[in-house]
Amino acid sequence: MDSYGGYGGNSYGSGGGGFMPGETTSPSGGRQEWNNTTLRPVTIKQILDATQPYPEANFTIDGQDVSSIVFIGQVRNISTQATNVTYKLDDGTGEVEAKQWINPSEAMDTTEDFGKEGKDLNGVEINGYAKVFGKLKSLFGDRKVVNTHCVRPLTDINELHVHFLEAAAVHLFHTRGAPGPAAGATGKIDGGDAAMGGLDGAGVGGGGGFPANMSATARRVYNLLRTEPQNNEGLHAQFIAAKLGLPPQDVVRAGDELINAGMVFSTVDDQTWVILEY
Repeated sequence: MDSYGGYGGNSYGSGGGGFMPGETTSPSGGRQEWNNTTLRPVTIKQILDATQPYPEANFTIDGQDVSSIVFIGQVRNISTQATNVTYKLDDGTGEVEAKQWINPSEAMDTTEDFGKEGKDLNGVEINGYAKVFGKLKSLFGDRKVVNTHCVRPLTDINELHVHFLEAAAVHLFHTRGAPGPAAGATGKIDGGDAAMGGLDGAGVGGGGGFPANMSATARRVYNLLRTEPQNNEGLHAQFIAAKLGLPPQDVVRAGDELINAGMVFSTVDDQTWVILEY
C-alpha cells in the first residue's frame, strides 16, 4: 500500500468535484459545507468515528473536513415511510443508516415495488450490496445517519474491493503523508486506471466511453460538465439547458441518469452538479 498517495494529484476531481487530499479548509462559517464539494470514499467505521468540531460544522475524518461521502455496504433492512426510505447497511466494519427523502407518490411506488419484486424503486434489495452517496449528519445522542441523494445496487462485486482500496489509500495519505518515489512517476496506484475505468463500464476518469444504455442527452450533459469553466459548485441544470439548447426537464432527467451511474454528484442543490473523476 505504499502507493496510496496517487490520490493526491489526479483522482476524485482535481478541478471538477471529488476529493483532493489536503486541500480542504478549516470551518469558518455557516456556508462551509457548500464551499467544500469534496467526495471522500469511506468505510462505515470511519463514518461512526467521525467527529464534529461544533454543531452545524462538517464532520472530520483523519483530521480532514469532509462534506460528501461515498461508501458501500450490504443492505440489512429497508424501511419505507411517507417521506423517506431508510436503509441499514453493514460493510463488515460497522452498521449505519442511510436516509433518502422522497415525495409521497414515489414512496407509494417504492412500497409496491418492494412488495412485488423484493426490491425498492432504486433496484436495491435486502442482502444485496449498495453504493451510497450522501452527507453525514448527527442525530440525538450522537447517532449518525447519512442523508443520501443516490443509492444504487452494485452490479459488479469488484467495485466493493476497489472501494475499500480507495478508502484505505485516502486514509493513508492523510495519516502518513504522500509517498516517496516508489509510487512511480505517474503518481497512480498500480493497475488503478484499469480498475477505475471498469466501474459500470464507464471509464469516465480518463474521458473514455459511457455505459451502453446511457442516453445521448446524458452524454452531452456530462461532456459539458467536463469541459465548461466552472467554480467548485458546478453547473446548474438551467445553465446547462441554455448552453446545450435542450428542454430543462430533459437536462434534469439526464442529471438523474448520471447521478445513478455514479458519474456526477449534486452540490448546493439537487440540480447543480459536478463530475466525479476517477
